[in-house]
Amino acid sequence: MKTFHSPTRWNLNNLLHGLDMDRWDQQLNVLGESLKAFHTTEIPCEQDLFRLSDIIQHLDSAESFYYCLTVEEIAPTTLSSFHSTITSLTSEARTIRSKWQESIGKMGTNQREHWSSSISHERFLKDLTPDGTRSSSSLATLKSLEEKYLALVRNLTVHADLGEGEKDLPFAEANKIAMTHADPAMRELAFQGLNRALQEKAPEAASIYNEMVGLRLEDQKRDHVNYLDDSLGANGISSATLHAMWDAVDSHLDEFSDYLTLKANEAGKEKLSWLELMTASENALPKVPYPQAIERTLNSLATIDPKMSEFVKETLTNNWVDAETRPGKPFGGFCAPFLTQGESRISLSYDNSLDSARRLAHELGHAWHFKQMKTRNTLRSLDETLEMTMAESASILFETALIEDVIKGTHEPAIKKSILGWKVEQSINYLMSIRAAYLFETAFYEKRKSGPLPAEEMEALLLDSQQKVYGNRLAAYEPCLWMKYPHFFRADLSFYNYPYSFGFLFSIGLLELARKRDGFARSFQAFLSETGMLPLEELTKKHFNIDLSQPAFWQQTMKRVVEDVNEYKQCM
Repeated sequence: MKTFHSPTRWNLNNLLHGLDMDRWDQQLNVLGESLKAFHTTEIPCEQDLFRLSDIIQHLDSAESFYYCLTVEEIAPTTLSSFHSTITSLTSEARTIRSKWQESIGKMGTNQREHWSSSISHERFLKDLTPDGTRSSSSLATLKSLEEKYLALVRNLTVHADLGEGEKDLPFAEANKIAMTHADPAMRELAFQGLNRALQEKAPEAASIYNEMVGLRLEDQKRDHVNYLDDSLGANGISSATLHAMWDAVDSHLDEFSDYLTLKANEAGKEKLSWLELMTASENALPKVPYPQAIERTLNSLATIDPKMSEFVKETLTNNWVDAETRPGKPFGGFCAPFLTQGESRISLSYDNSLDSARRLAHELGHAWHFKQMKTRNTLRSLDETLEMTMAESASILFETALIEDVIKGTHEPAIKKSILGWKVEQSINYLMSIRAAYLFETAFYEKRKSGPLPAEEMEALLLDSQQKVYGNRLAAYEPCLWMKYPHFFRADLSFYNYPYSFGFLFSIGLLELARKRDGFARSFQAFLSETGMLPLEELTKKHFNIDLSQPAFWQQTMKRVVEDVNEYKQCM
C-alpha cells in the first residue's frame, strides 16, 4: 500500500457518470420513462419485478452520489434539482409497488396462488405482501421537508466575534470551531453565536419538525401502528430489547454522573456546562497525523479480522476517501454506498485530532459493512432495508477497536488519562446525550398528538430531558440540540436516536466476543452479509447465539463501559 502523507481526496469521476451532470440527467430521464411503462401494468410478471428492482438500485446509487455532491462545489440550484428528481422517481417507484401490493391483495385465493407460483424469486413475494408501508405520497412530503431543513442549515449565517471583529460563518464552520478549537474561549464564542443564529431560525425549524411528526402520526393512526413499534420494526428489534438496553443504561447513569462531578472538580468548578463536557479533554489529547491514524486503524483491525485491514488498504488506495479539510465542507462525516458497483465513498474533514481519527475508522466500518452486503433483487430502496441498528454495529466496532488500540499503545500516564477521559466522554455522548434525545422524542410525539408545539416548548422539553439524564450535574445544557442534529429530520426513519446507543453497546459486546470466540470474523461477516434478510434480533441469535431481549448481554456490556470510568479514577 502506498503511503498517504496527507488527507486523501476521493475520485468521483471513476464512479458511474462522475461529475457529468448532463449524463446524470439523461439517465434519470431514461429511468423516468421506464417507470411510466409500469403504470398500465395491473399485475406484474417476474420480468416486470426484475426491471423495477433494477431501476430502484440505480436510484439508490443516484441518491448516494447526491450526498457526495453535497461536499463538492456544485451550484445549489443544480444540486436541488438533481435531488428533487431522484426523490420524485423514488416516490413513483414506491407508488407502483404499492399499487401492485393493492392489486395482489384483492386477488382471490386461487388467483393469488397461481400468480405466486409464477414468481420464482421469493424476495419479490415478500416485498409485495401488504404491510401498511408508509404511503408514497407521505414519504415524498417527508423528503421535501427534510430537504427544507437541510437548506435551512446550509443557508444559515452565524455572526460571531472570535477576537478579530465580527465574522459571518456558515453553520459547518461555526460548529467545527465550537467543538474543536484549541482555545476554550473561542469555542464558547462560536457556540453562543451558533445558538443565537439557530434560535432565530427555531420557529421555522419547529414548523418543519411539527409537520413531519404530525404526518407520521396521521399515517400511523390510519394504519393502527404505534409510532415507536413502527420504528422498532424498521430497526429489526423488539420493544423488549429496547427496554432491556435502556434499563441497563439507566442502572449505570449514576456512575457517569459521578464522572461529571469529578471532571468539574478537576477544572476547579462546581459543574461543567454541556459544551465544556463535550470538549473537556480536547486540549490534552495527542495529535494523530493522517498516516498514523491509518496505521493505528490497520493494527487495531488486524487482530479481529485481517480481511478488515486489507479492505481499508483497498479503500484508501482506490481513492474512496475524501478526508481533506476545505472551507464550507461539513464538519461531520458520511459513507455513501454503491452496492451495485461494490464500492463506497467516504467524506470527512481530517484535522489531525483523535476525534477525526475516530470518525475515519467509523466511516470505514460503514464501508466494510456495505462491502459484505450482496446486491439483491428487491423492490425496496436501501434506506428501507438497512436497519440503522445494524448499520451502526460495524462502524462503532471499528472506532472502538481503534480507540482501545490507542490507549493500549500509550504509556505516558497524563496522556493515557486524557484519552481515557475522552473515551468516557464518547460513551457519555452515546448513552447520556442520545438517551436525553430519545426522551425528548418520546415526549414530543406524545404532546404533538394534541397539536403543534412552538419552538420554546420544544426547547423546554429538551432541557428537561437533559436534566433528567445528566442527573442535574451540568451548569448549562444544549437547548438547540434538536436543530443541530439532522437525525431528527430524517424522512425515511422516525425515532432515529436510539440506534446509535444500540450500535455502541452492541459493538462493544461483539468486541468482547471477538476476543473470546474462535471463528468470530467469519460469523461477523456472515451476520453483516445478511443485512435486511432477517431482523437484527434474529440474525444475532442465528450467528452469535445471543438473545438481545434478555438483560444479560446489556448488563455485561454496560459493566465493560463503566470499567473505563474506574480506570480513569485510578489515573488520578
